[in-house]
Order: sequence, then structure tokens, then C-alpha cells
Amino acid sequence: MKLVDPSGNEVTSKENKDAKELEQQMSKKIEKLLEPVMNKIKLSGAQVPQQQLMQLSSAAQQMLHNRMIYNLLQKVGVEDLDEVLSEDDVEELSTSLKNQVQMVDKSDMQEQMKQQMAQQQQENNPENS
Repeated sequence: MKLVDPSGNEVTSKENKDAKELEQQMSKKIEKLLEPVMNKIKLSGAQVPQQQLMQLSSAAQQMLHNRMIYNLLQKVGVEDLDEVLSEDDVEELSTSLKNQVQMVDKSDMQEQMKQQMAQQQQENNPENS
């Protein structure tokens, strides 16, 4: 969670007790949101890859952020998103998101998948090494 001071500079949680408290509150809410999913995983005895657990945690955090923003907008009486989100904002974020995507050509992707499969087979059959 990022907080900024009145001049727009980021205030880290190390510097700000309020930010640290908000982060702790958010962590508790995320844990509560994920609790039924985690219980279902434990009860099923299934294994969930670490990457998927991270995605679940990220999704939970995003869901809570979205709900907080919605509740805030309702509380202050914003009825049209154009009041708080301009087309320039969307364009800027779109550019940022596009720049985060890494493109891989098909032959590179196939080679990576072959290497991963070989590595998984080696991990699953260590006595054959």
C-alpha cells in the first residue's frame, strides 16, 4: 500500500505508523477473505502451486481494494467515474501495462516448455539420473 504526503512523495510504512497499521489491517482482511479457499484446499488434500497461491492472494487484495474504492466513491457522492478517472489516466495505465508484457516467439516458448518438461521428469525420477 502506498501513501503519499501532501507534496506527493511516497511515505513508506517504515516511516509512518499509520501506513504500517493500515497494511496490517489489510493483511488481516486478505487472510479472512482467503480463509474459505484455504480451508477447501486443506480439506481436499490437494497441492496448490505456489504461483497459484500468489495469484489468489493478489486477487483477494485487488478485490478488497476495488470494494474500498467503490465504498469511498459512494460515501463522497461520486456518481460518474469520469469525476475521478480520466481518459488520460486509462491511456497512461494502458501504456504501462503494455510495457510490462514480455513477448516470446513461438519457437522460444516451445523450447522453454521442453526444458521444463525435462526438468520435471528429472525431479520426478531422481533415481534415473
